[in-house]
Formats: sequence, C-alpha cells, structure tokens
Amino acid sequence: DLEELRQKLVQQMSQDRQVIKSLEDTLLRELAASKGSILDNDELIQTLNNAKAKSTEIGVSLETARNTSAEIDKTRDLYKNVAKRGSILYFAMSGLVNISEMYEYSLSSYLGVFNTALVDAKPDKIVDNRLKNIETKLTQTMYDYTCMGIFEMHKLLFSFQMTTMILNGDKDLNPREFDFYMKGNPSLDKIKELPPYPWVSETCWKDLQLLKTLGDDVKGVCDDLKANGEEWHQWYDDETPESRDMPNGYSQKVAKFKQVLIIRCFRPDRMVTATKDFISVKLGDYYVQPPSLVYDKIFEKSSEVMPIVFILSPGADPQSDVAKLGDVLGFTGTKFKFVSLGQGMGSVAQSSIETGYQRGHWVMLQNCHLLASWLRTLEKILDNMHKPHKDFRLWLTTMPTSEFPMGILQRSLKVVTEPPEGLKLNIKQSYAKLSDADLDACDHWAFKPLMYVLAFFHAIVQDRRKFGRIGWNVAYDFNESDFKVSSKLVNLYLQKCFD
Repeated sequence: DLEELRQKLVQQMSQDRQVIKSLEDTLLRELAASKGSILDNDELIQTLNNAKAKSTEIGVSLETARNTSAEIDKTRDLYKNVAKRGSILYFAMSGLVNISEMYEYSLSSYLGVFNTALVDAKPDKIVDNRLKNIETKLTQTMYDYTCMGIFEMHKLLFSFQMTTMILNGDKDLNPREFDFYMKGNPSLDKIKELPPYPWVSETCWKDLQLLKTLGDDVKGVCDDLKANGEEWHQWYDDETPESRDMPNGYSQKVAKFKQVLIIRCFRPDRMVTATKDFISVKLGDYYVQPPSLVYDKIFEKSSEVMPIVFILSPGADPQSDVAKLGDVLGFTGTKFKFVSLGQGMGSVAQSSIETGYQRGHWVMLQNCHLLASWLRTLEKILDNMHKPHKDFRLWLTTMPTSEFPMGILQRSLKVVTEPPEGLKLNIKQSYAKLSDADLDACDHWAFKPLMYVLAFFHAIVQDRRKFGRIGWNVAYDFNESDFKVSSKLVNLYLQKCFD
C-alpha cells in the first residue's frame, strides 16, 4: 500500500511540475507578444492572476507531497532490516550450489517463499513486533524450504552458514574468530614451547597460541591451563565437555562462539555438538532440528508450473508415498501415470506430460538420471507449456547428477528422500507417515505400544549405518519398505491373537 501511494505521489508531483512549466512558458509567450503598456493588457493581467493562483495551489500540493513522501520513506526504512535478512537468507541458500550441482535455486522461487512468509507472519499493530514476526517467520520458512531439498549431511552446514551470515550482517561476528573456527592455527612455524602436559596434543597447544591473541578474555588461556592442569584434564576427559562448565570460569566470561573455539582446540571430535549448541543459542533449537518430510505439505507448496524433483539417496523410493497421496486426493488409475525412464522411453514420457498438463493428471518420471540426454527435451517441453491445467503435477525422481538441466532445477521444488540424522528425528519421521487410521488398524491393545517400539528399533538400525562396518558388517539400506512390512506383520499377528 505504501509503495502504491509513493508511486501515485511521484506521478502527481511530476504532473504538477509539468503544469508549472507550462504556465511559465505561457507567461513568457504572452509577455513577448504583448504591445504597449502591460497594465492596459487585461488579458495578460488575467493570465498572470490565473498563473499566480495555480502556482500557489501547486506549491501547497508539492509541499504536502514532499512531506507525505518523507513519511513514506521513514516508514519504508523501518522494513530495511527485513529486506536485509531476506537478502542474507537468499545468498545463504544460493551458495549451496558450491556443495552440489543439484542445489540450484532461482531468485523467482525464493521470492515465492519470501511472499509466503510475509503473508503467514503474525500481524501486529506495533511495527516493531510486526517486523520481528516477519523476520522470524521468514527465517523459519526459508530454512524449512531449503532443508527439504538438501541431504542430511549438509543441513547442519547450512544452518551454521545461515547463522554466521546473519551475525556478520548484524556486525556480531569477528572475522578472525570465524577464520580460526574454519582453519585453526595454519602457521607452519613450529611452536618453541612444548605442551605443558602429555594429554595436551601439539596441535591443541599450537591452536591455543593463536586463540589467546583473539581477545583480552582469552589471552590468559595458556597460563590458566598451566596453573590448573588437573581441572582442565577432568574437563577434557569428560564424555560431553561442551555440556559442562569450563575451568577458570570461561563458560561465564567468554562469548558462546569463543567457547566453541576452546572446544575446537581441546576436543575437535565434539565440534558437531558444540556447533549445534551455538546455533541453538543464537537462532533457536528450531534450526538444529530439520523438519520431517510430509508429502501433504510438499503438495501444498507445489504448483502446475513447478515440477517436484526427488533427489534420491540409496534405497529410497518415494513412489509409494506419492501414490498414497494421490489416493487421498483422487489421482488414481488413468489420472496418475508412472513412467520409468530408460532407452526409448522419451517419447512415452513426452506423450504422458502433454496429456497430463492438458487434462490435469499427475505424471511421475522415475530415474531421470538414466536418460539424462532426454532431459534437455523435457526442459523445452516445460518452457513451451501454456496455461497448464491447475491440477497438473509433474513428479521427477533422480540420483544426483551433473547432467541435470539447471533450468529445471531452478524452477522446481526439490525434495530429498533420506532417513534423518539421529534417533529423535528418525522416530519423528516414521510417525509423520503414520495416520490415525494406521494406528487404529489393529484391535489389540498392544499394537500402538509395539508400533512405538518398532519405530524406535527402526531408528536405531538406520542410525547405526553411519558407523560403516562397525555399525553393520554387511551394508543394507533398512529403508521405508522394511518398516512398512514389519508394521503389517505386527498388525497381522496381533489381530490373529485378538480374534
């Protein structure tokens, strides 16, 4: 509304200036053409009076417009911090392409997320509260949107990148401290003084020599270590030192990020947890607990002109989940076409898409990476689609590949199908795919408790995979289909027992 009012004022002020210019030209022309005494020229005197009245009127109008424009600019300036946060979040998201070519995002897709956040943010008559609500909602919405399309191993990296960019934008991040977090002490010079204790490694001692130069609050860390070796050793030997108070009161007298740097020196194996704690303190727990994958929400965020691209991990197959969603929304039978891409299937896929976008059907093209040469044709088909049916949806599945066209990735809604990291998020993901009808499918009282046990067991089995051969000596995916088959068996045996 303010922008529209500002544009109208600009137009009105431009028109008023043109009128003044026109009046000046008329007066000059009349004066040049006048003969004899000006006082005897009644027509010229009338023109002068009209010009004076009009000029006074326009002068008042211009002054009012200038004051109104100043008020509008003042109000707009209040929203600069929101615009700044929006630009920071966009560059944090767009920078992910340096990790994987599949993480390609366009400005137009981000603006869609931005506008959604503005609409969903809680209204408030107090401007400061409204701005705070917009910033919070914008950050959460963009985080959810981005996490939906990146792998688990990159989600914490993205959260940390986003946090540090926000802090840097607010002038709250020391570049030297951030450089130390990334590199430690990169000097090739050997430290002359030996570590004071056998349990202090040379790398730790070398890093501490640089850390103590990063501020007055840490300049005595080496001396404190020498003076209180036993206390530091106990803290060092703790299983989770990041959750305990540091010796010599460093938990109280240094900022959270410098605490992370101290942990980096002594216990680099605890950096993941320490980084999560830092993000939680600065932005909140929301940004270290990625949202579960819910297909209903994926559909809500999609549109007829936005393909949904599933970036697959080994063993993942979203077909059953998409088919289940189709059953709920009435897209079954001929209204949902599955095409598994391979040699010679390009023409079949093209025909299915053309029929689907005209009639409002769903089309799922599986394993796009197996026919990467045809994807350029798919990009042209999408470019040439005019006014597709509002019910049309194009679902694509692919393994990460550098041959996937950037034009499709930028316009698409990307979704990664992968088990989440950690027991809590894994159990949450399993329960997100269970409906009340699924939990009420068996009459036996023990069915619901056993479903929790099954979800917990499924999470443990999946989480052990990250330890390689130490976790499981034979590689196996333990994917969603195993969980579903197991739940059906539990249902079957308990129902027989109940009957």
